[in-house]
Amino acid sequence: MANLTIEQLIKIILGIFVVAVVVAGVFLFFKFNVIDFFKNVLGGEEYKIIKIIKKLKLRN
Repeated sequence: MANLTIEQLIKIILGIFVVAVVVAGVFLFFKFNVIDFFKNVLGGEEYKIIKIIKKLKLRN
């Protein structure tokens, strides 16, 4: 088995840290920006459409 030097250990630790920061950043970006955008795509129109459909069903 190969011996690890201090320099190699530091590079491995920094690499793991960078990967963790990137993953956390991508997660937070999608959590607060992209998912909220897709939740409000219709902008409240969805509720109006549902109310209209319910009214039409009650009339029939």
